[in-house]
Amino acid sequence: MRVLLAIVCLLLPFSLPAKIKHMDVDGIEFAYRVPAKVGKDSRIMVLFGGRNWQGEKTLKAFNFDALADRYSLILLSPSFKDNEYWQPEKWSGKVLLKAVKRLKTKFNLTNQKLLFYGYSAGGQCSNLFYSYIPKQVEAWGLHACGVYPQVAQKNGAPAFITCGMQDADRVRISKTFIYKYRESGGSLIWKPYNGGHELNKEALEFARQFFDDILSKRTCPIYIGEDETGIVVSFKKASEIDVEFRNPLYSEALKKLWEEQ
Repeated sequence: MRVLLAIVCLLLPFSLPAKIKHMDVDGIEFAYRVPAKVGKDSRIMVLFGGRNWQGEKTLKAFNFDALADRYSLILLSPSFKDNEYWQPEKWSGKVLLKAVKRLKTKFNLTNQKLLFYGYSAGGQCSNLFYSYIPKQVEAWGLHACGVYPQVAQKNGAPAFITCGMQDADRVRISKTFIYKYRESGGSLIWKPYNGGHELNKEALEFARQFFDDILSKRTCPIYIGEDETGIVVSFKKASEIDVEFRNPLYSEALKKLWEEQ
């Protein structure tokens, strides 16, 4: 019986779970995860963890594995530490671009745009790195961030910001930036949660759904939600909500998550 089971197992298709790998770029360790299937059109999503997090910790904590396998994403996370690494112009931007280039060469990837997501200091990276290379980024998002560029990108890429309402300073700073981004023509979703600075499972679920919409090419909103009031109208009635308060919702699933308290 054991022999028969062994033969059956050999004949059945199976796949091993993807392993997190590491590489050194200019003395900085990067962790990356290769999806179940990789092709020349596979994309790279950069995940920025909390202050001074190791890249492997970030990949495990965010757990974007299912999303990555569904859309053939290579997940990449830097182990940046100190030296104002959230300011890409100083040194970290060049290091990240070297890491991205190395993966593109290794897997013979076409020149697809990047995706960014970050938490806390990693949220600072997400939006500041986007401003550093806006033409190379398709969409970005973050949770619990308190540092943004003074000037918002004109017609900015689709984005979202989540934050715990008890994280009061970051909520205030985030809202100021959100209004600037929207008034400059960018599409940006604001979703507050109960709680403080911690990265909660609800915020991660929202992030996964947002990027699922982007990667599924659901980039034309079907609903517009209004900050504070929570009112939701069809996209055709967007003019009923002032530009600086508009939340573009790309799918029924994203609308549901945005409406949840």
